[in-house]
Amino acid sequence: MVVAIFIMTDIVLTVKGVLLFTFVLTLPEWTCGWSREGRHVVTEPPPPGPTMPPVFDVNTPTNVTVTATKTAMLSCIVHNLGNLSVSWIRHRDLHILSVGSQTFTTDSRFQAVPHEGTGNWLLRLRYAQTRDTGQYDCQVSSKPPTTRTMHLTVVEPQAKILRAPEMHVGLGSPINLTCIVLSSPEPPDYLNWYHKEQIVRSDGERISIRTHPGGSMSQLVVKEATAKDSGIYTCSPAHSKEDYITVHVLTGEYPAAMQRGSSLTYGGRHYWTSMCVCLSVFLSTFVRQHSGCRFGLVSTAAMPCAVVVMLTILHYFYM
Repeated sequence: MVVAIFIMTDIVLTVKGVLLFTFVLTLPEWTCGWSREGRHVVTEPPPPGPTMPPVFDVNTPTNVTVTATKTAMLSCIVHNLGNLSVSWIRHRDLHILSVGSQTFTTDSRFQAVPHEGTGNWLLRLRYAQTRDTGQYDCQVSSKPPTTRTMHLTVVEPQAKILRAPEMHVGLGSPINLTCIVLSSPEPPDYLNWYHKEQIVRSDGERISIRTHPGGSMSQLVVKEATAKDSGIYTCSPAHSKEDYITVHVLTGEYPAAMQRGSSLTYGGRHYWTSMCVCLSVFLSTFVRQHSGCRFGLVSTAAMPCAVVVMLTILHYFYM
């Protein structure tokens, strides 16, 4: 009886041990499975795919014209730049002017002014000179490099006074000077007249200055010229070459050399009228002799030519 009890006790203990052992073995799976369900799993990033290549903005102008001594701005807009850099290169000597926002030249007039937010990589050139005219390359550091060429033209406008370099006027006659600005990409900021290096100002009576809209032409009129009005007159537009004219106010007879060499406001008009009449007679005679007209009359086809020549000369010397 006692032996049976001991045997039953061993069996019960053995079963409990097996169950406990099985529970312990399965416990890690439960705990691990439970912890995985509540944990955030970070996935591996996908392999990098193909990226868009850099592209230049085709709407950006490639031809820039600026007046000498002003500031030139070369614009280069690049899309999809990524981690690449933009450089400016002067084409004539392949000199690298800038890389990114850094300027690499001893010429302090050049400066890189990038606007990274808009993708516009500007190159600024202050006090532009005519020698700066040429090609400038905006280059992206792709493989192979991508380049867009900009053409810069720096012009120096020229003032031109009609009837220069000399004009002769009679005492008491008006002095009428006209100045135009040639080869200017934009109207000058101002245009001044000088007489004997002193600026001329309109007084509303004897002296008047009229500048046409746009500022590229100006007219100076001095009424009833006196001997003091003789001298050098200068037309000086902003950022342009000046032009000069010497005005002679004559108080006596006009020398023949002056009549042959320059314009006269009143004393020479009779001279030029006579010249026009003589020229017209000459043309009429020439046409009559070579037109085959037997009646001594100028042909209707040739007569307008003589009239046009006469009117052209009269207009030039009377205006």
